[in-house]
Amino acid sequence: MKRFLTLILGFVLWAPASTFACTVCYGDPNSLQVKGAEAGVLVLLGVIVTLLTAIAGAILFFWLRARRIARVSNTLPLPSAQ
Repeated sequence: MKRFLTLILGFVLWAPASTFACTVCYGDPNSLQVKGAEAGVLVLLGVIVTLLTAIAGAILFFWLRARRIARVSNTLPLPSAQ
């Protein structure tokens, strides 16, 4: 087992440094892979912003609706028990 771990450690330490870097960090910043990754990040950001805006809008809608219902119910006369 110790020999196996030593072998793995040797491969990791003597591997070329370029194998540890991705295209964004080490390669061509204008490659198609980098442009695709940037586009993916922007799409995910757009989805998240849209979703959070929709949630905030729903919360605001229900809050305003509850205020309006409370205001209307306070102005209506209570039914008299006859």
